[in-house]
Amino acid sequence: MPRDQAKDQKECYRCEEPPCIHIVIDERRKIFKIFIEDYEYIIPIEFSKLLKTCKVIEENSRLKRYREASEADEDYLARKYLGAEPLREGS
Repeated sequence: MPRDQAKDQKECYRCEEPPCIHIVIDERRKIFKIFIEDYEYIIPIEFSKLLKTCKVIEENSRLKRYREASEADEDYLARKYLGAEPLREGS
C-alpha cells in the first residue's frame, strides 16, 4: 500500500527514520500484522517468513560466527546476490 494512502487511515504508528518495522495489533479482533515501511510504501510481511528468516540468521551467526554486513558491504551484497541496487535515504 502506498504510504500516502496509509496516511488517510488513523495514524497510530509513525516511522521517524525509515525503514521501520511495525507490529500492528488489534486487541478487539485479536489480530496482528507485521509491516515494513520504507520511504514510499508500507509492505505487509508474513509472520512465518519472518520467523524462518530469523531462524536462519540465528543459526548462521551462532554456529558460523557470521556478523551483520557493514554499510560498506550492503551495495556489494545487494548487487551480487539480489541483482539489485540498494536504495539510500533521499534516493
